[in-house]
Amino acid sequence: MTERELSAEFDEIRRKIEANERAADNLFVPSPTIERLLWQVVGGCETVVQETRALLYVNERVPSVGPDFTTVDPVKLPSKIRAAARQVNMRLPSKEIWTPEWKRAIAMRHDLAHMLHIAATEGTTPEQAVTIVRTAYKAPDEMTTDPTGLTRHRRVTVTITEREARVALEGLAFIHRCIDGLHRFGIRFATWQDDRSIESVLHVLPWWLSDWGPHPGESGWTAPTMRQLRIRPKAEFDASLPPDMRPEF
Repeated sequence: MTERELSAEFDEIRRKIEANERAADNLFVPSPTIERLLWQVVGGCETVVQETRALLYVNERVPSVGPDFTTVDPVKLPSKIRAAARQVNMRLPSKEIWTPEWKRAIAMRHDLAHMLHIAATEGTTPEQAVTIVRTAYKAPDEMTTDPTGLTRHRRVTVTITEREARVALEGLAFIHRCIDGLHRFGIRFATWQDDRSIESVLHVLPWWLSDWGPHPGESGWTAPTMRQLRIRPKAEFDASLPPDMRPEF
């Protein structure tokens, strides 16, 4: 392969990567078309599950392989992200962070995952609503048999409004930003010393702890240092890691 051909191949790879990144960013921009908006909620749920898997995999001291490859039970996703935060030595504002957002989104995703068909679409944005018919999956009375031996599979009707879907997608976007924040501050910025201010990268930190003082923009606020983000001082935490996992500096 000539140098020109190699350069052209690299350019094409870069364009594909950039296109994928743009598509991923657009996932969390709510569509005015409610059917597409509902698919965005489904895709958003899967996205944060896979991002959590990736974060846990990177942090594992002995990465799993084969049938034991890192898995995430969607029901337990918030606790898995909090476990990842502990792995990268990052403090969080509460023990319940992400739980309300995830419960709301996964409940909607559950309805959509078991949808049989759309019964009706009504209204115009931002007051649209979709009524779907879904199976009563794993419900105690999902299937019944009458005295004649005829089996009936129960159906459930669910109405989802555009406002509900937008709120669910907004919660997923928050979880997505937090996972990215854990990766940046816990892994990419792991070499930053404890006394370093994070003011220059504050825009990528989605949460704020009460002991950091006033929020950005409020009177008297100051940007926290890396030590204020960490559970333990850098030197102490680094010493607890296997030698091959310690930051270079």
